[in-house]
Amino acid sequence: MKRIRQFLYCVTLSMIFHHSVSAQQLATPFTATSPSYFSATATSSKIISFNSIINRKKVLLSWTVGENQETDRFEVERSTDGKKFVFAAMVFGTDKAGIDYYQFYEKMKKAKTYYRVKTVAKDGTVSYSYTIMAGSM
Repeated sequence: MKRIRQFLYCVTLSMIFHHSVSAQQLATPFTATSPSYFSATATSSKIISFNSIINRKKVLLSWTVGENQETDRFEVERSTDGKKFVFAAMVFGTDKAGIDYYQFYEKMKKAKTYYRVKTVAKDGTVSYSYTIMAGSM
């Protein structure tokens, strides 16, 4: 529960600082009431952590990035089998120096969905996060 509270705190701060949250998202906030929570440390030298929370058939992906100023964009990819990934969304980097926090939100399309984040640096270098599973096992 402590990790969940810490994560929700980071997500809240991210929502406040990035102003990228829609009115609909604010109207249906994520709570700590029986969420599905998965976490992995990423292989990318830039992505520090990558997490998911599920509540009311909605998934919130959140990741922490080091060396943020070198990142051009993130491409969220989803898969139903953990092998074939398709593009889900693009999140642009903020150019803020050092560590920064990002998120992606969508309705769950399947009971079990895999996600990964593709990091594209300003120099064109590409790296991937670990794959995480959101949904029932």
